[in-house]
Amino acid sequence: MKNWGKWKRPAAVVLALVLICSLGFNIYMVLGGDSILWKTYLQSPEEIKIMELGVIAAHAEFREGEDFVFSYDFDHEEYPTLLEKYAVSSIAGNGSEFERASRLMNAFSKRLAHTSNVSITPDQMNALYLLEYSLDQKNHGIFCRAKSQILNEMCLALGIYARKVWINPISKYDSDCHVVNEVWDSSYNKWIMLDITNNTFWIDREGTPLSVLEIRDLLANNEFCTPAFPSDDLSNPDRLANKHIDNYLYIAKNMVYTYYLDRNTVGETGSFYVLFPKNLDTKREQFVSRDSVEAPPQKELPSGDGIFYTKDGEIIP
Repeated sequence: MKNWGKWKRPAAVVLALVLICSLGFNIYMVLGGDSILWKTYLQSPEEIKIMELGVIAAHAEFREGEDFVFSYDFDHEEYPTLLEKYAVSSIAGNGSEFERASRLMNAFSKRLAHTSNVSITPDQMNALYLLEYSLDQKNHGIFCRAKSQILNEMCLALGIYARKVWINPISKYDSDCHVVNEVWDSSYNKWIMLDITNNTFWIDREGTPLSVLEIRDLLANNEFCTPAFPSDDLSNPDRLANKHIDNYLYIAKNMVYTYYLDRNTVGETGSFYVLFPKNLDTKREQFVSRDSVEAPPQKELPSGDGIFYTKDGEIIP
């Protein structure tokens, strides 16, 4: 052992380096490195996606509901003020209903701060009050339900059929839902979803904009769809899917059931009708049929006497 002193110091240095590396590795594991614990307890976005789509697939079929005619108010006395004060017509511009509504969403989404911690009374749930309170006011955020009310009234004021759609999760412990808009586009001859809170619409692989129920169907079948910003290049949908994975997962978890107001006008009036999975129990009573939700819109006559007619003027019995 007469040579031990010669190797004593280098051995201590090597041992110290090993200990430092070991400590660093364990810190890396604790902070979320690529470790066994990480892979076991924290799921990847792809794993979360598969879980959420499986939930929708398990509840894909809706129970039977009433064949109901929703109404749309294009003649409210507040519309002229809304159009003039916020330059709604010039911002919407020309084009299809979807294109005009999408421009409005893009313009106002960026100017409305978001918060869930705000109290809005029923008499305040209208576009004029909400815009006065929140537009360009960083300290006056509003939630998705209020933002969608603003976009809905702007579209109705322009003569665009528009409605709010509540999309909801399955868990009774999840108190968070989301509210979006749908507009009827005559060129596509269908409803198209707009999410003003996230400033997105959704497309399939061909770039076709989608309705709430079309999105839900694709998710249930694990088929491609993705959110997109109005400013996005739609030529590379896979890149968009990676870019918007967080929003994709949020919307997917809220796609179990939907509900709608029977009357679309200034403020929230009337009753809620629910499109609900047939294999889930609920205490809700007013169910609407899927056909009613997907049907072309019909406008109530100005007299408000309960008579409806299509966009072409045909009276509905």
